[in-house]
Amino acid sequence: MKKDKLFYTLMKSYIFFALTMGIVNVLFLVILIRPISGSIDITLDWLLLFILLFGLNVWGYSLWMAGRITKPLEKIADGVQQMAEGRYQQRLDFEAGYEFGVIQRHFNEMAANLERTEEENRRLESGRQQMLVDISHDLKTPITTIQGYAKALQLGLVDNEEQKDKYLRLIYNKAVLVSDLIEDIFSLSTLESPEYPLSATSGDLAELIREIAAEYYDQFEDKGFNLELNIPSGEVPVRCDFKLMRRAVSNLVSNALQHNSSGTKVSISVEETSDKAIVHIVDDGAGIPDALKEMVFEPFVRGDLSRRSDGGTGLGLAIAKKTAELHGGRLELDNRGGLTAFQLVLNKD
Repeated sequence: MKKDKLFYTLMKSYIFFALTMGIVNVLFLVILIRPISGSIDITLDWLLLFILLFGLNVWGYSLWMAGRITKPLEKIADGVQQMAEGRYQQRLDFEAGYEFGVIQRHFNEMAANLERTEEENRRLESGRQQMLVDISHDLKTPITTIQGYAKALQLGLVDNEEQKDKYLRLIYNKAVLVSDLIEDIFSLSTLESPEYPLSATSGDLAELIREIAAEYYDQFEDKGFNLELNIPSGEVPVRCDFKLMRRAVSNLVSNALQHNSSGTKVSISVEETSDKAIVHIVDDGAGIPDALKEMVFEPFVRGDLSRRSDGGTGLGLAIAKKTAELHGGRLELDNRGGLTAFQLVLNKD
C-alpha cells in the first residue's frame, strides 16, 4: 500500500546498511588479524571490537537518517501550523528523498489553492459589502426625495398648481426608479442562481434586434443621436430565452442613451459567422476609461468612475453579461479608438 511505502523504504535502507557495515567490519577485522594459517581464531576481544564498531556505525547512520527524516517533518509540521493559523502564503522548501518531495509538492499546491481561494473570498466579501452600501445609497436617495416632496404637499406648502404637478411628477419618477432598482436586484440575484430555469426556444435574432431598435427610435430622435442600423434582412437563427435576451440587448442600448449627449453616433448591427451570431452596439460618445474596462460589468459601477448617468440602476450591464453567460455566450467591451463597442456573442441555433 502507498501509505507503507516510506516504512518499506526505511527498512530496506537499514537492512542494506547493516549488511554492508557487517561485511566491511568483518573484512576490517580479517585484515587487522592478518591470519597466517588457513583458519582465523576470533577471540572474545575481537568479537567485542566487531560489535562496538558495528554499533558505532549503526548509531552514526541512525543520526544521519534521523536528520534526513526529522528536519523535513519539522518543516512540514511548521507549515501545517502556519496554514492552521490562516497564513496560506507558507511554502515548503527543503531537499529530501522521493516521498518527502511528493509531500512537499502537494503541500505547496494545496497552499497555493487555499491562498487563491482566500483572496477570492476577500474580494467577494468586499464586493458584497460595497454592493450593500450602493444598494442602501441608491434606495435611500430617491426615497428621501419622495418623502420631502410628499411632506411639502401634505403640509400645504405648495399652493401653485403647476408646482404641485411638478412635485407629483418627481415623486412618480423617483418611485419608478426605486421599483426598477428592486426589480434589477431581484433579476440579477435570480440569474446568478445555478438552478435558473432558462426557457430557450429557437427564433430570429435579427427580428429581435429590429424590434428593440424600433422601440428606442423615438428616444434616439429626442436626444439628437445619430442612429445607424446594419441588420441582415434574412433570418439569423439562435436558440435562447428571448425574454431575457430582449432585456439584455435593451440594457446595452439604454446604456448608450443614458451616458451620452446629443450628437453621439450609435451603431447597432448583427453579424453572422458559421456558428456564431454577434450583436454589436457601438457609440462614439463619452467613452469608458481603460481603468474601468474590467470593472464595468460589476454591479453599480457607474457615475464618476464611469460615464455620467442620467438614470438607471447601475445593474444593466451586469444583467446583460450574466444573460450572455447563461446562454453559453459572452459579452465583451472594446474601448479602443475613442469608441465604446459592446459585443454580444451567441451560439447559432
